[in-house]
Amino acid sequence: MCLEVKNLAFSFNKSLLVENLDFKIEKNEVGLVAGASGIGKSTLLNILSGLKNPDKGSIKCNDKIFNSENIFVEPEKRNIGYVFQDFALFPHINAEKNIKYALSEDLEDFYNEVVVSLGLYDCIKKMPHELSGGQKQRVAIARSMLMKPSALLMDEPFSNLDSENVVSAQKLISNFIKDMHIPCILVTHDTNQLEFLNISKKIELS
Repeated sequence: MCLEVKNLAFSFNKSLLVENLDFKIEKNEVGLVAGASGIGKSTLLNILSGLKNPDKGSIKCNDKIFNSENIFVEPEKRNIGYVFQDFALFPHINAEKNIKYALSEDLEDFYNEVVVSLGLYDCIKKMPHELSGGQKQRVAIARSMLMKPSALLMDEPFSNLDSENVVSAQKLISNFIKDMHIPCILVTHDTNQLEFLNISKKIELS
C-alpha cells in the first residue's frame, strides 16, 4: 500500500500555490507536510481526500487512481481517514456515535482500546458541544482510525492536546499505521512534539 502523487498543481484565487509536486508515502510511513503558514498544506490534504480538485496531476492510493486527467473519485469512495483541523464532528450525535459512524466490522474489538488509549471513556456519551477542544480532537482521531482507512490524513491533530495525551495519541497512531500497513500524511506546526511518531519523509511546499 502507498500514496503516490505525480505532477500535482493547484492554485487559489488565481494564485499558483504548488506546481509539479511529486511524492510517494509507502505503507507504515509518515510523511510530514512542511511549509510556511498559508502555503497550502491543508489544501493539499483536501485535494488528497477528494474535497478539492487539483488543477492537474495524478493521485493514486494502493494502485487505485483517485485523480488523473479523466478520473475523479468522490471523497466517500476513497476510504481515507481524515482528522480535520476543526474536528468536523457531527453535532447531532454523541462522541461514541461520532467515533462509530463509519466503524469497520473488522475493528469492532479495537474500539475499546482506542477509547481507553485516548482517554475518552468518561466523555463518550457527551455531545460535541459538551466536549473540550482536546476531547473533540481525540474523538476525531478515533473516528479516522476505526473506519479502517486505506490512508490517514491528519491536519494539526495534536494542537489541542496536553503533553500526556500527545504521547498516547502518537503511540496509538504509530502502532495503528504499522498494524494496518497504511501510509499517513501529517500537517503540524509543532515539529518538536513528534518524538513518538516516526517521520519517514518530508513534503516541502514553497
